[in-house]
Amino acid sequence: MKAKTIIRLIAAPLLLVNAMSANSAAYGVSTEWKTDDPQQIFETMTAQKSAFSQLVESGIIHDVFVRKSVVGDKEFPMIRFVIEADNEESVKNIISQLPFSKKDLVTIVDARDLGNKWLNTELVQENYAIELEWTDAHSPYVVDQILGKDLQQVVDWNTSGKVTSSYLNVQKIEDKNSANNEKLRPIYSIAVLAKDEKTATEMAMNLEAVKSGLATVKIMHLGFKMNL
Repeated sequence: MKAKTIIRLIAAPLLLVNAMSANSAAYGVSTEWKTDDPQQIFETMTAQKSAFSQLVESGIIHDVFVRKSVVGDKEFPMIRFVIEADNEESVKNIISQLPFSKKDLVTIVDARDLGNKWLNTELVQENYAIELEWTDAHSPYVVDQILGKDLQQVVDWNTSGKVTSSYLNVQKIEDKNSANNEKLRPIYSIAVLAKDEKTATEMAMNLEAVKSGLATVKIMHLGFKMNL
């Protein structure tokens, strides 16, 4: 990779901190069943698929991941997905209009702001999310150095087909040693291909932010990514 290209990749996250829109972001949504009656799910499934497909076609929902779930004695697909919205309340309002929500068959267990997508690879494979979070208000110089190494690692993973999507967000960190006690630092969430959680964790440990102890990591099983 040419030197100028690498410099642009290193600078990109810090530029995005200032350029990100305050009005729209990508939210990662996880849901769980609230019912133990599979018949209710069967009866509502067609309407749910139709309504969900309309959100996908309009571009509001993307990056859908599917995993297995069981209700009663029946197996159903359970999804995690990414939705564009102004805030968490907007996410809940959109989901509440879907048939499963109207019939109180599912509940949202997590809706987190992922920021803005900056990498994407369309693959139908098993996915794990690697989510990083800074442990302290480290100096911008240290953050720049760490991100320069880690973003190159993510790009290398993407080139080799290990990354299916990546989101860049801004983390607010309290800085007790500064007059301005709130700092903004870029942070990311990466969906990677891995055979199990242990493999995904081993990948995460290759990131400089994790190795140095400057960031914590959370691994989440996403399932299979659907081509939309």
